[in-house]
Amino acid sequence: MTTDPFASMNQVTDQQRDRAVAHLQACYAQGMIDEAELDRRLDLALAARDRAQLNRSLVGLARIATAPFRPPRPGAPTPAENVGAGLTHLSGLFTSFIGPAIVKAVATPGSRMWWEAARALSLQLTMLLVGIVSVVVSIVIGFESPVGIAWLAWVAFTITAGVRAFNGKSGTGGAEHILLARPKPPRGQLPGPRYYG
Repeated sequence: MTTDPFASMNQVTDQQRDRAVAHLQACYAQGMIDEAELDRRLDLALAARDRAQLNRSLVGLARIATAPFRPPRPGAPTPAENVGAGLTHLSGLFTSFIGPAIVKAVATPGSRMWWEAARALSLQLTMLLVGIVSVVVSIVIGFESPVGIAWLAWVAFTITAGVRAFNGKSGTGGAEHILLARPKPPRGQLPGPRYYG
């Protein structure tokens, strides 16, 4: 008689069954299922011998597990730093270069916030110059399209930089080399970590 080596790995443990029952009860308490559905699903969960049977008792009920706390990789930005960096870039939509300049002035030199504020400042100054040039070109050629194009580019670049920063990347990414006033490391410090660049 041969035994299936995977059968024992597939068997339901008491802890798994208890978690499924607790989840079903929570779904009932939240009004996601009625009492008859709860009874039917509990019967399935309690009679389950393997994980596939146990899973049938939970079909259609979202289960969101709490993410275990994991410290970030050494040198990786924290979620709070990413949010701050993204908001710094997006502040340019309302303040042009002023918001990023203030954040850069108060941030710790060399920190994630400092680098992204410097990048946001550089982007906003570049787009301000592009806007001024587009106004002059519009006056010279008597056509307003350059101003509209420059305005759309400014909004698109600012939002894109904010989204990149929210995701732990350099807001300006590969476009940094074409920006005015490119950020330079504070005196005596090396450029930011790889995810900043």
